[in-house]
Amino acid sequence: METNLVCSSMRKRPNWATLTRALLQQNTARWKGKSSFETHDVAMPLSRVAARAVFRAIFLTPADIGTAETRTRTERLFNLNGGQYVALVLLMEKQDEGESPTAAMMRLQLELVGGLEMPIIPVASVETAGTTLLAFHQQLNTSGGCQKRAEASSLLPYCSDSYTLPEHKVNLLSDITSGLRDLLEQASTAEGREKLAQYLGPDAERVIRFWKEEYPVD
Repeated sequence: METNLVCSSMRKRPNWATLTRALLQQNTARWKGKSSFETHDVAMPLSRVAARAVFRAIFLTPADIGTAETRTRTERLFNLNGGQYVALVLLMEKQDEGESPTAAMMRLQLELVGGLEMPIIPVASVETAGTTLLAFHQQLNTSGGCQKRAEASSLLPYCSDSYTLPEHKVNLLSDITSGLRDLLEQASTAEGREKLAQYLGPDAERVIRFWKEEYPVD
């Protein structure tokens, strides 16, 4: 059984301390603590992909997104192997304060667009993070290293301040925008808002209000 490595310093991070202990105690996979990683939190061999291939990931909470430290770590992680065999694990638990997990994931997606695109693995809780990570690693190992990029279009249904957008409205948004960044820009201008209203009808106001609440929309 191959040995996966987890950064021991994660025990000092309140949100992830219990995960570190759980990984080291697992029976289904072999984990070993490593004193420190500069670029990632876990390293998992991909023996079925190549002899020395390694999957690496960083664990994030919504509060981490947008900080200078996270941007630096994300850039270093991406540059290890040109964005190959890497991922960002995002905790989707609602915190006492701050933005919603969905909005945080969108903001992270926007930050990755145009140069640092890599998979985002959403985890519902710290307790399920280990299982989700192992499943992603297994899929990557058995698929020969092919990994899916995080699809911005999958987040479009949630760009509403009151309820999930219906499928046909999501399809319209996909047709008239090139991604989340473009949607944000359209919601930020009078011309763009007029275009959204033309295609989405009453739902356009819900989309615009969502971005106004989460981002600085004029």
